[in-house]
Amino acid sequence: MRAISICLLLLYYQQVLSAPAGPIGTFLQTNAIGFPVIHDAQTWIFDPDVAQRRRKQFIELNGDKGEKLIERFGLGIDGYEDERLRQQRIRDEGHLGGLNALQP
Repeated sequence: MRAISICLLLLYYQQVLSAPAGPIGTFLQTNAIGFPVIHDAQTWIFDPDVAQRRRKQFIELNGDKGEKLIERFGLGIDGYEDERLRQQRIRDEGHLGGLNALQP
C-alpha cells in the first residue's frame, strides 16, 4: 500500500513539474531564468591558426586586400561577367584606382 501511494505521488509531481507554469511562471522563466535549452553546454571545434594557414590562398585568389573579390561581386552571375568586366575597365581607364579625386 505504501509503495502504491509513493508511486502515485511521484506521478502527480511529475505532472505538476511538466505542466505549464502559468503567466507569472512563464514570465520569470523567459526573462530571469531563461529556457533550459539556453543553459545546455555546447562544444565548438575552433582552430585559431586556420587564418594564418589560409592567408596565402586568400591573397592568391582575391588579392591582398580583397580587391579582386570586390571586383567579382560587381560582375554579377548572369553569364555576362566578361562583358561587364570589359565595360568597367574602359570606364576606369586613366583613373587612379577608379577614383577621380586621387588624380594628380
